[in-house]
Amino acid sequence: MRVIDIENITYNMKNDTQFVLRCEGVFHDKLTAAVSHILSARAQKPFVALTGPSGSGKTTTAMRLKAYLENLGVPTLLVSMDNFFLDLDKRPPEAAGDWESPLCVNAELLADCLASLAAGKETRLPRYDFRTGRTAEWTTVQGDPDAIIIAEGIHMLNPYILDRLDGRATGVYVAPRTRIITDDDRVVKPEHIRVARRLLRDHATRGHSLRETVARAQSVDAGEVVHIAPYKTNAEVHIDTFHDYELCILAKYLREIPQFQEELTPEFMAAHHLRVLNDVLRAIPPLRTEYVPHDSLIREFVGGSCFTY
Repeated sequence: MRVIDIENITYNMKNDTQFVLRCEGVFHDKLTAAVSHILSARAQKPFVALTGPSGSGKTTTAMRLKAYLENLGVPTLLVSMDNFFLDLDKRPPEAAGDWESPLCVNAELLADCLASLAAGKETRLPRYDFRTGRTAEWTTVQGDPDAIIIAEGIHMLNPYILDRLDGRATGVYVAPRTRIITDDDRVVKPEHIRVARRLLRDHATRGHSLRETVARAQSVDAGEVVHIAPYKTNAEVHIDTFHDYELCILAKYLREIPQFQEELTPEFMAAHHLRVLNDVLRAIPPLRTEYVPHDSLIREFVGGSCFTY
């Protein structure tokens, strides 16, 4: 677990352009190392099973890995596990109301689709609509027997799904893994970073209020402990997705949401064990988005990405 001081972040913000570019360069090196590992295992493992808890940056990491591989001339297909969620009325009773359960996923269909793509067949893939809780449509994708197929989602390393890939997948685990020590020796933990990311993402794309996202944090974290974290050992590659500058830009955009002051009061955040996050978001210097590359993982949460989510 990496540890940095918030004083270090504040100091580096004196030259924010250089700060951003240095952090992005660090993440670029992590992706390059991951691509090297994926390619070394390609002959036996055409699949990449990429996972991490909610708010970890899985989607952008998967898209950037795809771009890196394609720049090397390697055909690559990307499949999102999220599109294989069962319709709300078709989920087994033991998964009812629990979005963190792997039983919410149509694992058999997902495995069949991945196998079909790897065999070079035309394959119909679903697209799930989170607002309606149902599969919205189907699209046809041409498979490629020479392609690396990246499948990303919170349960891709869970044996419920991974075992269906018959040992043919390289496991990749992504998540913030850095702790920030404040001036008064409190700790901003990785799960706090993921809450801050989700506050922006869910407000912008899923219609959730800030308070709704905070209220869900406890169940999301509990789901991680039960369904995701135990299977980190199934990953050959681990990527810390924290960018040292990111709290500065997350804070800027959160503070610009009209409901920020009203909904995320110190009392409310303290009641949800997020007082230290709240204090840091209100005090840290803001960063402007023009400094952040359009393919940055951070744009998955603040907007302006060159990728389509």
